[in-house]
Amino acid sequence: MPVGGTHVRRVVLWPMSNLSVTPSDGKLKIFGWFAVSLRLFSRSLRSGWAGQFLVGAVLVAVAATQISLEEFALAFAGIRYEWLGLAVLIYLVGRLINAWEWQILIKQVGRAPLFGLLGVLLIGTLVNAIFPANLGDVAKIQIAANRYSLSRAGLVAGRGAEAVVNGAIFVCFAFVSVALVGGVGTFTLLWLLVPSAALFVGAVALSRAMSTTLPQSRVLGFVPRRLHAFLEHHWPRFHEGLDALRSTRVLLRLGLLGLIGWTIDIAISWAYGTAFNLDLSLSAYLALTVLLALITTFPITFGNVGSWEFGIVGVLALYGVPAERALAFGVATHMFITILNLAIGLVALGWMRVSLREVLMWRKSVHVKASSPPIHESVPVLVRTPTSELQ
Repeated sequence: MPVGGTHVRRVVLWPMSNLSVTPSDGKLKIFGWFAVSLRLFSRSLRSGWAGQFLVGAVLVAVAATQISLEEFALAFAGIRYEWLGLAVLIYLVGRLINAWEWQILIKQVGRAPLFGLLGVLLIGTLVNAIFPANLGDVAKIQIAANRYSLSRAGLVAGRGAEAVVNGAIFVCFAFVSVALVGGVGTFTLLWLLVPSAALFVGAVALSRAMSTTLPQSRVLGFVPRRLHAFLEHHWPRFHEGLDALRSTRVLLRLGLLGLIGWTIDIAISWAYGTAFNLDLSLSAYLALTVLLALITTFPITFGNVGSWEFGIVGVLALYGVPAERALAFGVATHMFITILNLAIGLVALGWMRVSLREVLMWRKSVHVKASSPPIHESVPVLVRTPTSELQ
């Protein structure tokens, strides 16, 4: 999938000089979003994104041929909507925890208000629900850099630090989930845990050994002058973004927030399961949460259509849930979460008065430090989806 490559740059460097969008221009703003959505959709059909649509369609077709549609429809009867409301409240608390985590990660990059970062996260989730290839992560970097004058290099590095911490926590929960399912040997479990622990320790050690300025090396002598100047200028910003990995205290705080976030995600799965009258154990909800985190982090279909439902049917089959009920649960939760993300994302857009120009325009951000003069910069964005974000 073309994440962070040519397709991402096309979105970020979109020529918007002829479109004047202001907070008071509501109709023009909506038209701008609609026009760009159509243009991105048409481009996706001519690019590698078309494969995501194809894979999703195949998975949906396979699922439809393997179940009884009558029993599938009956599975929607008796939904307890009060539990869906509880799931929404838990979800919003989880997003606030994610914003707090992000604020800690970028502390050395610059200051940004907690609720401002929450709004940015919600808008990014909205973009992910509309466009393929996790372009919401690009939107998050863009809005945070343009709105709060933060270094893009620092923000990207902060996302990398988040990936290291969340990846380690994910592996721990996946380890526990696989162990609870049973039927897996100790040697296989160690193969899951040991390499992941080595990667985490290696990433932390590398960040702590990283110098504040570009190191002098003979290898860099062969680098073109422009590239060398680029690396030399942005290296300190990138170093600041990885600061969280160099502090044991900050790592412990992030680890605690990660555990709280995972507990919230499991609680969301439990609320959805209760709404659909599923009688499942805690280990089942843990396995379900691990699966959905994996699917949303590495999407193989547009909007996770097909892969979300197919994965849920497979996991719940391990716990004796009929395919019809499991598929109804997967379809309904996927639709509900998508509509929820669209709704709160639109609310965040209006609340923060974010224009299309602010998301897509490549504005130079100003990186301000108390001990240094302002520095202007512009850095390509390469990011990933946080594991805690369920879409």
